[in-house]
Amino acid sequence: MSCKNSSSWLWLLCLLLLGGCAAPPVRQMGAAVAPETFQLQGRIGVRYGTEGFSGNFSWRHGIQDDEILLLTPLGQAVARIERDATGVKLDTPDGHYAAQDVAELTQRILGWRLPLDGMQYWVTGQPAPDGVASISRDASLNITRLRQQQWEIEYPAYRAQGAYVLPARVVMRNGTLELKLVVDEWILP
Repeated sequence: MSCKNSSSWLWLLCLLLLGGCAAPPVRQMGAAVAPETFQLQGRIGVRYGTEGFSGNFSWRHGIQDDEILLLTPLGQAVARIERDATGVKLDTPDGHYAAQDVAELTQRILGWRLPLDGMQYWVTGQPAPDGVASISRDASLNITRLRQQQWEIEYPAYRAQGAYVLPARVVMRNGTLELKLVVDEWILP
């Protein structure tokens, strides 16, 4: 065997060994598909005009349905919002309400609009697929600021959750309405 063939094999062997030392890619939400279904629990702050609300929330998001429970800081139910193919239901201690649109129903009953159509994507650190978005990202490709559907969404903190890096805090603003979410727990399928 000639020296020329030996050096070619040596280079090939070195390249193969170096390739085995490479770290696996980190899966960031900025570069990954968001989970289609999720559950999360955390705290919510809502400021609308001169009014406000703060408490706890839990959200179960399915492919075709949602259930959101808003609670006082002491755990008493304030509202239960359920959405499926037939429409939206909102239950409060004062009554049972129904409509076709979540934002319209929450505006009428709670005094502020819950942007659930976009929020199901925004809360996972993704833009909604049905609209133009202006996006700023950090060095890890996570979204730091998103503007879409007349909302400005900021992501002050992320955390690892299984194969994903998901928002730990989300701040959404639209005019005089501000929604702050602090996610204490992500539950993924």
